[in-house]
Amino acid sequence: MMHTAPTLEDRERVDRNDWRPRNCVWELTLACNLRCVHCGSRAGLARERELTTAECLDVVSQLAELGCELVTLSGGEPTLRRDWDTVARAVASRGLFVNMVTHGAYPRPGQADDVARRALDAGLCNVGVSVDGPQPVHDSIRGEGTFARTLHSIDRFRAAGLPVTVMTTVGRRNLAHLESVRRIAIDAGAGTWRLQLAKPMGSARDEVGFVLQPRHLLELLPLLAELKRRGEIALRVGDSIGYYGPHDRELRGRGWRGRDECWQGCQAGMQAIGIEASGDVKGCLSLQAKWGHRDPFVEGNLRERRLTDLWYGSGAFAYNRDVTADSLTGHCRSCRHAVLCRGGARCVSAAFSGLLTESDYCYYHVAREQLVPRWRSAGQGALAAAAMAMAAACGGDSSSPATDAAVMDGVTTDLGSRDAGPADVGTDAPPSADTGPTPDAGTDAGTDAGIDCSAVCCECEYGIIPPEVFEQCCAPDPCAGVCCECDYGEPPPPQCCP
Repeated sequence: MMHTAPTLEDRERVDRNDWRPRNCVWELTLACNLRCVHCGSRAGLARERELTTAECLDVVSQLAELGCELVTLSGGEPTLRRDWDTVARAVASRGLFVNMVTHGAYPRPGQADDVARRALDAGLCNVGVSVDGPQPVHDSIRGEGTFARTLHSIDRFRAAGLPVTVMTTVGRRNLAHLESVRRIAIDAGAGTWRLQLAKPMGSARDEVGFVLQPRHLLELLPLLAELKRRGEIALRVGDSIGYYGPHDRELRGRGWRGRDECWQGCQAGMQAIGIEASGDVKGCLSLQAKWGHRDPFVEGNLRERRLTDLWYGSGAFAYNRDVTADSLTGHCRSCRHAVLCRGGARCVSAAFSGLLTESDYCYYHVAREQLVPRWRSAGQGALAAAAMAMAAACGGDSSSPATDAAVMDGVTTDLGSRDAGPADVGTDAPPSADTGPTPDAGTDAGTDAGIDCSAVCCECEYGIIPPEVFEQCCAPDPCAGVCCECDYGEPPPPQCCP
């Protein structure tokens, strides 16, 4: 997708919205020595004409000039590129944070020690290492013997003093084994455990039945919240997991700027960028063509245009920058979170349906579809009680995108510590003072339907409050959910932030 050169109006719009590629996920190479069944990139062979070292170093300078803050080196397997640490060192020397995602299943003895030494010398904050289950499950996904080699690498990384995040891609094969993966990560010495959904793209499109169905979110989200409450390891979720409901704030937690997080829409092409090994630029590396060979998400190539021109270009990243609540379709269009959410993570909807204007993989939607009918059948009194019990989550009293450095759907990791660096890669925001109106217990709103509005918590309505309850008990507030201090996402309405 080629765009015309940016106009003055284009530049003013980008600057006015403070769109910056703050988080970059960079596919250094598509080469990989594994053939994982869920690989979204279908990695194996290197791409044709991957960027040279000199070209990569120039890209580092361009990212820094545009205000990038964090670069995650990815693949394929990034360590198969001989100059991976040269690129990492260049990133760190510009004052940016840099980390890396690796499978850790290295074929040569001593290779893990070499990777750890080079990573520390280059200034990496940490590495993310993939573990998808206990040994039989992990090996069935990534190849025979990979579990043992991966755990050995984690051990060598930790021995060298390199912080480690264990990363898990959740599908049907390992959903029942997540508690075991948590224990494996803790015993291995990892400081963070990060999870994302497997999506039907790349190799996973060939693995029928591997990905979860929307109904599985009702099992996954409460389970992850419970596992996080147990402590011992920081648990974080990628942009593919959510949204809203009673577990959102707990799972998204606090980001590396030290503020609360919650979901406020996909930030691909707004606060995040992806770079493929050939120099193609996308808003998110997990955004791929659903059908055919032409990738509609490629904005241009860095061999042909400078990153500044691509970022500011007319019509750039329109699939995300130009989306409003009115652009949405289906249940997303009528959802009361539409303005903030804007249809969930684009990579999820693109992979599952190819339709960017709505998503079925939304906890809030699935819970309403499957839980609310049960509440109705139990009677109006139970409906109000269930609404209050399901409330208290992220949204009205905290506003910030859950898109952390995982705006690329969780491929990045906990930053650990480099000097006085941040604790993780999340983008975040402080609690907002705008929590929405509290119904006056003395009013008779909703009494005709037999609903006791005094039992409905409108301040914490980011749980699952049925629309009929919300309409009767909670007067709309145009400033509810607005965060006047957020530095990420759409600017707040001026009338809400005097």
